[in-house]
Amino acid sequence: MTPLSRTLPQILRTAIDDAVRALHQRVPAAIGCVIATVDGRLVSHVVDNDADPQRIAAMIGSMVALGETIGREVRIDRSQYVVVNAMNGTLLAQRVPSRRELFVVSTLARPTTNLGILLHETRTTAAEIGAAVDEWLDRHQAAAVATT
Repeated sequence: MTPLSRTLPQILRTAIDDAVRALHQRVPAAIGCVIATVDGRLVSHVVDNDADPQRIAAMIGSMVALGETIGREVRIDRSQYVVVNAMNGTLLAQRVPSRRELFVVSTLARPTTNLGILLHETRTTAAEIGAAVDEWLDRHQAAAVATT
């Protein structure tokens, strides 16, 4: 685990919280959105039902990692996202693309949702968070170089 995953800088926390709220608002059928570290720590969430965001966070990193492993094992390459389609809804989870790949984003939606919209909006949010992480890393590294 990296120090970044233990104590998130406020600028990143704000960017992630804003992205989660925006995702939840953009997808009318969204029941919830959860951002977690790849090691299962809850970072941010909006959940409208009684699902436990801590438990979701603990599972989604493993779920995405398992999907990636299965993709490589069956020779279709690294998976892009994992979908759980159940009787009463859909959960879509994917790794946040950034240089450090520290986070996973998931969106929980009602069964009436359009999977294409859910995928598009979740990917867009993951990319926004990834860009914020990379921007913070660039500034942090530049500041570290400047002080040496």
